[in-house]
Amino acid sequence: MNMTFNLSRTIPLLAAATLLFSGCKESRQSADPDDFKVSGSQVIFNAGSPAIKRLLTTTVVDAHKTGLVFPARIVWDEDHTSHVMPPVAGRLSDVTRAGVLGASVKQDEVLAHLQSPDVGVAQAELATAQAALVQADKNFTRVNELVADKGASAKDLEQAKADLDHARAEATRAELHLKLLGVNPNSVDQQLAVRSPVSGVIVERNINPGMEWRPDQAGGPMFTVTDPTYLWCQIDVPEKDIDKLRTDFKVTIHSSAWPQESVEAVIDNIGDSVDATSRTIKVRAHLRNANRHLKNQMYVTANIENEAKGMLDVPAKAVFLNKTEQQLFVKTANGTFTRKTVEPVAVTESWVSIAQGLDKGEEVVVDGALYLEKIIEAAAAPSVADKSPK
Repeated sequence: MNMTFNLSRTIPLLAAATLLFSGCKESRQSADPDDFKVSGSQVIFNAGSPAIKRLLTTTVVDAHKTGLVFPARIVWDEDHTSHVMPPVAGRLSDVTRAGVLGASVKQDEVLAHLQSPDVGVAQAELATAQAALVQADKNFTRVNELVADKGASAKDLEQAKADLDHARAEATRAELHLKLLGVNPNSVDQQLAVRSPVSGVIVERNINPGMEWRPDQAGGPMFTVTDPTYLWCQIDVPEKDIDKLRTDFKVTIHSSAWPQESVEAVIDNIGDSVDATSRTIKVRAHLRNANRHLKNQMYVTANIENEAKGMLDVPAKAVFLNKTEQQLFVKTANGTFTRKTVEPVAVTESWVSIAQGLDKGEEVVVDGALYLEKIIEAAAAPSVADKSPK
């Protein structure tokens, strides 16, 4: 079924039901009031009442499945992908065997070496900071000894301590900077080893030995490393159909390259913006690509089937709008009809899906619900005697 979650569609049902009620108003209102009684939200008919025969019911069933087909595109799973972009400028001196396109690499394996003046500056800063720390430590020791011999004041000791703390902080900062870059802190060689942050396959390389690299240059990352057995499927869903989807829905993916194969995926994200040109919303599903038949940027079709687990369907004409609530009547016993408020999860022209409040197999009134509602309203209205002044 084509599901939609726009509950405003139930309003026409009220109008249609009102016309139906008007068409048989005369015959139904002629029923003997002694044939029934009202108890709260229940209408209880006497056995053999002819009005019961005019009330048509049907049973509550499992929610119907929904089949949808959308165009889609395969992309790398960014949770298993790393775009290697060294944060410093320099000249690429060499590319290792691990940096060859298509090579399998392990985490922290060296892909290339970059000669960078920025790295040399960072290494020199660390060397300078470490030398300053040694000097500050010696100075603090000397001043401390002088204070003990009355050769220096307490103020001199405080200044020496402050200089030592400052030198220690600078040395720590310079060391952490080199650790962040993954640079050797024990020499000033201006060389940065470009390493792979993750294990996977080199699927993109945008630099060759001798080329200059800048972090802000156009042309993409230096390397892209990914695990091609993990992929995402980007599904283009028209905005009119977005309310038919939910996360965790299963998706069956078909490609023209492998027409006899299908791959299962699961929706894990529904976009929050509509493309201004195509008027579609990006829906993402994750999948496993064990045989690596599906490729990045491959166009596929996504078949989405909503199993609607845990939901039940009732005919749309059984539900009516009562003020601000969606309600229906359930046959709770022979001749007894109870009004219930429900919260539809999905609505179509034929069916309303309910997540809770009903049980499978229960009977709901599909013709005569508004007749029952009029009986309850009439019973709740004050009588003429109650309105007369005393």
